[in-house]
Amino acid sequence: MPAWLKIHNLIPAAALLSVLVCQPASARGFTINHIDARLDDASILVDGDISVELTDDVRKALTKSIAVQLNVEFILARQRRYMWDKEIAVWTLPAVIYYKPVSDQYVVTRPDLVNEEESFHTQMEALKRAGIFYNLRLPLDEPLNDDKNYFIETRITLDLSQLPAPMRPLAYFSSSWRLNSKWTAWPLNR
Repeated sequence: MPAWLKIHNLIPAAALLSVLVCQPASARGFTINHIDARLDDASILVDGDISVELTDDVRKALTKSIAVQLNVEFILARQRRYMWDKEIAVWTLPAVIYYKPVSDQYVVTRPDLVNEEESFHTQMEALKRAGIFYNLRLPLDEPLNDDKNYFIETRITLDLSQLPAPMRPLAYFSSSWRLNSKWTAWPLNR
Protein backbone atom coordinates (compact mmCIF):
# COMPACT_ATOMS: atom_id res chain seq x y z
CA MET A 1 0.00 0.00 0.00
CA PRO A 2 1.40 3.45 -0.87
CA ALA A 3 2.52 5.62 2.07
CA TRP A 4 0.05 8.42 1.26
CA LEU A 5 -2.88 5.97 1.63
CA LYS A 6 -1.66 4.87 5.09
CA ILE A 7 -1.42 8.49 6.24
CA HIS A 8 -4.82 9.27 4.69
CA ASN A 9 -6.40 6.48 6.82
CA LEU A 10 -4.89 7.92 10.03
CA ILE A 11 -6.29 11.43 9.54
CA PRO A 12 -9.91 10.61 10.58
CA ALA A 13 -8.67 8.76 13.70
CA ALA A 14 -6.43 11.68 14.69
CA ALA A 15 -9.27 14.15 14.14
CA LEU A 16 -11.63 12.07 16.30
CA LEU A 17 -9.03 11.83 19.08
CA SER A 18 -8.42 15.59 19.03
CA VAL A 19 -12.16 16.25 19.31
CA LEU A 20 -12.47 13.93 22.31
CA VAL A 21 -9.42 15.33 24.11
CA CYS A 22 -9.86 19.03 23.29
CA GLN A 23 -13.53 19.53 24.08
CA PRO A 24 -14.18 22.84 25.78
CA ALA A 25 -15.33 22.54 29.37
CA SER A 26 -18.00 25.01 30.30
CA ALA A 27 -18.63 25.94 33.94
CA ARG A 28 -16.64 23.17 35.46
CA GLY A 29 -14.34 22.52 38.32
CA PHE A 30 -14.04 22.17 42.02
CA THR A 31 -12.92 25.00 44.28
CA ILE A 32 -12.05 24.68 47.93
CA ASN A 33 -13.46 27.86 49.44
CA HIS A 34 -12.64 27.26 53.09
CA ILE A 35 -11.35 24.54 55.42
CA ASP A 36 -11.31 24.90 59.20
CA ALA A 37 -9.32 22.12 60.88
CA ARG A 38 -8.92 21.85 64.64
CA LEU A 39 -7.39 19.32 66.99
CA ASP A 40 -9.81 17.39 69.22
CA ASP A 41 -8.21 14.74 71.49
CA ALA A 42 -7.28 11.81 69.23
CA SER A 43 -8.73 13.23 66.02
CA ILE A 44 -9.02 16.31 63.85
CA LEU A 45 -12.40 17.96 63.30
CA VAL A 46 -12.86 19.61 59.92
CA ASP A 47 -15.49 22.02 58.63
CA GLY A 48 -15.38 22.65 54.90
CA ASP A 49 -16.97 24.54 52.05
CA ILE A 50 -16.17 23.24 48.55
CA SER A 51 -17.83 24.43 45.34
CA VAL A 52 -18.76 21.50 43.09
CA GLU A 53 -19.40 22.56 39.47
CA LEU A 54 -19.87 19.72 37.00
CA THR A 55 -19.53 19.88 33.22
CA ASP A 56 -22.54 19.31 31.00
CA ASP A 57 -21.39 15.75 30.18
CA VAL A 58 -21.15 14.77 33.84
CA ARG A 59 -24.50 16.43 34.63
CA LYS A 60 -26.19 14.49 31.80
CA ALA A 61 -24.73 11.22 33.06
CA LEU A 62 -26.00 12.01 36.54
CA THR A 63 -29.53 12.64 35.24
CA LYS A 64 -29.42 9.22 33.54
CA SER A 65 -28.89 7.52 36.95
CA ILE A 66 -25.15 7.05 36.59
CA ALA A 67 -23.54 7.47 40.01
CA VAL A 68 -20.70 9.96 40.31
CA GLN A 69 -18.12 9.59 43.07
CA LEU A 70 -16.14 12.54 44.41
CA ASN A 71 -13.14 11.97 46.68
CA VAL A 72 -12.16 14.65 49.18
CA GLU A 73 -8.54 14.00 50.13
CA PHE A 74 -6.85 15.29 53.29
CA ILE A 75 -3.16 15.17 54.17
CA LEU A 76 -1.91 16.15 57.62
CA ALA A 77 1.66 17.45 57.42
CA ARG A 78 4.17 18.87 59.89
CA GLN A 79 6.11 21.95 58.87
CA ARG A 80 9.88 21.57 58.88
CA ARG A 81 12.28 24.43 58.53
CA TYR A 82 15.15 22.96 56.50
CA MET A 83 13.54 19.92 54.91
CA TRP A 84 10.37 19.04 53.07
CA ASP A 85 7.26 18.98 55.19
CA LYS A 86 6.61 15.60 56.79
CA GLU A 87 3.40 13.77 55.89
CA ILE A 88 1.76 12.47 59.07
CA ALA A 89 -1.60 11.02 57.94
CA VAL A 90 -3.79 10.70 54.84
CA TRP A 91 -7.58 10.36 54.64
CA THR A 92 -10.00 10.06 51.70
CA LEU A 93 -13.67 10.91 52.13
CA PRO A 94 -15.83 9.46 49.31
CA ALA A 95 -19.05 11.26 48.39
CA VAL A 96 -21.35 9.51 45.92
CA ILE A 97 -24.11 11.39 44.11
CA TYR A 98 -26.80 9.54 42.17
CA TYR A 99 -30.30 10.07 40.83
CA LYS A 100 -33.39 8.00 41.72
CA PRO A 101 -35.82 8.42 38.81
CA VAL A 102 -38.76 6.75 40.59
CA SER A 103 -38.76 9.27 43.45
CA ASP A 104 -37.26 12.04 41.27
CA GLN A 105 -34.59 12.78 43.88
CA TYR A 106 -30.83 13.14 43.97
CA VAL A 107 -29.06 11.29 46.76
CA VAL A 108 -25.73 12.10 48.39
CA THR A 109 -24.05 9.31 50.35
CA ARG A 110 -21.08 10.08 52.56
CA PRO A 111 -19.79 8.33 55.72
CA ASP A 112 -20.13 11.47 57.88
CA LEU A 113 -23.82 12.11 57.10
CA VAL A 114 -26.65 11.02 59.39
CA ASN A 115 -27.73 7.58 58.12
CA GLU A 116 -24.91 8.07 55.58
CA GLU A 117 -27.23 9.59 52.95
CA GLU A 118 -29.44 12.58 52.28
CA SER A 119 -31.99 13.18 49.49
CA PHE A 120 -32.59 16.38 47.51
CA HIS A 121 -35.16 17.56 44.97
CA THR A 122 -32.64 19.20 42.62
CA GLN A 123 -29.21 18.36 41.33
CA MET A 124 -27.91 21.77 42.44
CA GLU A 125 -28.93 21.13 46.07
CA ALA A 126 -27.22 17.72 46.03
CA LEU A 127 -23.99 19.16 44.58
CA LYS A 128 -23.98 21.93 47.17
CA ARG A 129 -24.44 19.43 50.01
CA ALA A 130 -21.70 17.16 48.66
CA GLY A 131 -19.21 19.99 49.17
CA ILE A 132 -20.22 21.10 52.68
CA PHE A 133 -19.31 19.25 55.84
CA TYR A 134 -19.34 20.01 59.57
CA ASN A 135 -17.36 18.35 62.34
CA LEU A 136 -15.92 15.73 60.01
CA ARG A 137 -13.80 13.52 62.28
CA LEU A 138 -10.39 12.43 60.95
CA PRO A 139 -8.88 9.96 63.46
CA LEU A 140 -5.21 10.18 64.44
CA ASP A 141 -3.06 7.10 65.06
CA GLU A 142 -0.87 8.90 67.60
CA PRO A 143 -0.96 12.25 69.41
CA LEU A 144 0.65 15.31 67.83
CA ASN A 145 3.60 17.20 69.33
CA ASP A 146 2.52 20.44 70.96
CA ASP A 147 5.62 22.37 69.92
CA LYS A 148 5.31 21.65 66.17
CA ASN A 149 3.27 23.42 63.48
CA TYR A 150 0.86 21.33 61.43
CA PHE A 151 -1.36 22.00 58.44
CA ILE A 152 -4.00 20.18 56.37
CA GLU A 153 -3.73 19.94 52.58
CA THR A 154 -7.02 19.31 50.79
CA ARG A 155 -8.26 18.60 47.29
CA ILE A 156 -11.35 17.08 45.65
CA THR A 157 -11.36 14.83 42.59
CA LEU A 158 -13.88 13.06 40.38
CA ASP A 159 -13.12 9.32 40.65
CA LEU A 160 -13.33 7.95 37.10
CA SER A 161 -12.56 4.39 38.23
CA GLN A 162 -16.03 4.20 39.85
CA LEU A 163 -17.89 4.83 36.58
CA PRO A 164 -19.50 1.90 34.73
CA ALA A 165 -16.88 0.03 32.66
CA PRO A 166 -18.29 1.02 29.22
CA MET A 167 -18.04 4.73 30.12
CA ARG A 168 -14.47 4.73 31.45
CA PRO A 169 -12.54 4.88 28.14
CA LEU A 170 -14.49 7.94 26.98
CA ALA A 171 -14.15 9.57 30.41
CA TYR A 172 -10.39 9.01 30.54
CA PHE A 173 -9.89 10.69 27.15
CA SER A 174 -12.40 13.51 27.55
CA SER A 175 -11.38 16.74 29.27
CA SER A 176 -14.97 17.26 30.44
CA TRP A 177 -14.58 14.30 32.82
CA ARG A 178 -11.20 15.27 34.28
CA LEU A 179 -12.36 17.37 37.20
CA ASN A 180 -10.32 18.12 40.29
CA SER A 181 -9.29 21.01 42.46
CA LYS A 182 -5.82 22.22 43.25
CA TRP A 183 -4.21 21.22 46.52
CA THR A 184 -4.75 23.92 49.14
CA ALA A 185 -3.11 24.18 52.56
CA TRP A 186 -4.94 25.23 55.73
CA PRO A 187 -3.49 25.64 59.24
CA LEU A 188 -4.39 23.19 61.98
CA ASN A 189 -5.89 25.13 64.90
CA ARG A 190 -5.30 23.92 68.43
